[in-house]
Amino acid sequence: MTDDSTADNTTTDHLPSPLSEEDIATAYHEAGHAIVAVALGKPVAKLTIERNSMRLGQCQMSHRRGQPVKDELEVQMMILLGGVVAEARFTGDYNWDGARQDMVGIRRLSRARAGSDAQAERLQQKMLAKTDHLLDQSGHWESVVAIVEELKKTKSLSGRAVQHIYDSIMSRIDS
Repeated sequence: MTDDSTADNTTTDHLPSPLSEEDIATAYHEAGHAIVAVALGKPVAKLTIERNSMRLGQCQMSHRRGQPVKDELEVQMMILLGGVVAEARFTGDYNWDGARQDMVGIRRLSRARAGSDAQAERLQQKMLAKTDHLLDQSGHWESVVAIVEELKKTKSLSGRAVQHIYDSIMSRIDS
């Protein structure tokens, strides 16, 4: 007689564990950062939904020079907002608490530009709307979804893979 607790589980040992809804929301969040960055000409180094003690995932920006931009502060704010906007499209709600680190950066940047707290708040709302509009543009949301599908399988992507997914989708749309 065999003990069921020691049964051979080798058939499932190498399958990725299913992701929780929180993990999938994190994938949307990180993919949102990445696609906004790439769409605005800023290269991504790495994208991951592997947790650590400080965060649920990370979109690491590349040190390589991207395309020249008109307004660097605006681009940085939109990249930071890209996560919460994409996640909200998936969950139906803005998770401001979960985007706390992003919001610290957004507040810092908006205060650097604005003359008052009221102006900073208006700037943040304007950037939120611009980020939402950017993700509405043809190919951008499709790129987010494609990246999420890859993150579900691998949990991490190189910046080169992110750029390839984005370029493939955008070239298909442009043709």
